[in-house]
Amino acid sequence: MRVIGISNKTRYWQHYAFSNPPEGYRYSRMADVPWHVLKVSNQFLAHTKLFHPLKKADIFHTYNSVVVNHRPWVIEVESYLPRYKPMAESHPLFKWGLKRLRSNECKALVYTSENTSRLNRDRLIAQGVDPAKMHVIYRAIEQYLPGEKDNDRFTILFAGNGFYRKGGVELLKAFQRLGRKDARLVIVSTLEVDWGITPSAEDIAYTEKTIAEDDRITLHRGMSHAALLQEMRKAHVFVSTTFADPFNNTVLEAMGAQLPVISSNVSSIPEMVEHEGNGWLLTVTDRRSDAIADHIAGHLRQLMDDPALLQRMSARSLAITREKFDLRVRNRRMLELYDKALEGK
Repeated sequence: MRVIGISNKTRYWQHYAFSNPPEGYRYSRMADVPWHVLKVSNQFLAHTKLFHPLKKADIFHTYNSVVVNHRPWVIEVESYLPRYKPMAESHPLFKWGLKRLRSNECKALVYTSENTSRLNRDRLIAQGVDPAKMHVIYRAIEQYLPGEKDNDRFTILFAGNGFYRKGGVELLKAFQRLGRKDARLVIVSTLEVDWGITPSAEDIAYTEKTIAEDDRITLHRGMSHAALLQEMRKAHVFVSTTFADPFNNTVLEAMGAQLPVISSNVSSIPEMVEHEGNGWLLTVTDRRSDAIADHIAGHLRQLMDDPALLQRMSARSLAITREKFDLRVRNRRMLELYDKALEGK
């Protein structure tokens, strides 16, 4: 049994993938300096791993992090490499990171989407990184049977702490314009302002007032991931018309729970959501908030008034998940990659 040393297992999709390794391998958490626990925000330190020699590993597999150790390693990335911004690319440490990516010890660069590949591929090739080491391998997501749904109320679900960045205001407007007493909106969010979108004071006030005054809206400011999955199973549709996202995992999780999805055509989301197949992809860039809201409301009406469409889109979400984001699909690819990286060892 070969051992794959991993740097972290903090997110749900990491737990799922690393708890279910390819045949002949097992994942093991390696010891390194826990900069995140120490509240160190320096991106070079956070995304450079020096593993202590306390446990044996045949190969390392990191997320977004360059490995210092002289051992075979694989790096999986959802945004850009090396992940050292705002450090200048001319900085010696940035150049060192590129050198490590070019090295023979770096066996593979795994992009989590074609979009991530486009962001990195040409730039890294120009820096001397071998394109043969570059692969697109999607994350795997669990699949769930639908739960018992409320037959009297159509449940719309939003989940994401970055409420304004992920299109929360537009969904609230759409819900108000929908004007249906047989609809309810469940929001799982801390309503925080994170990055990418800076809401106006008016938008923040509108959000707080609308949620407080509409008894059809339920807000959960805190919820375990297991509880969120149960909310997905009970919902009828998932909406997240995000303006910026390196990889929207909640969209995938909603699809794994067989929900139609109303989202946006940004980043890697078009690789998940099939427009007019398992939902809709809206244009949100350089577009008025009210126009986006009208578009969302129109699609919500379609799903509410056409049970056959709802059923067809739900089934297509499950089919896409099985075709592209199934653990067995990922593990076949990862097995080939690990085996090739360790040939002769």
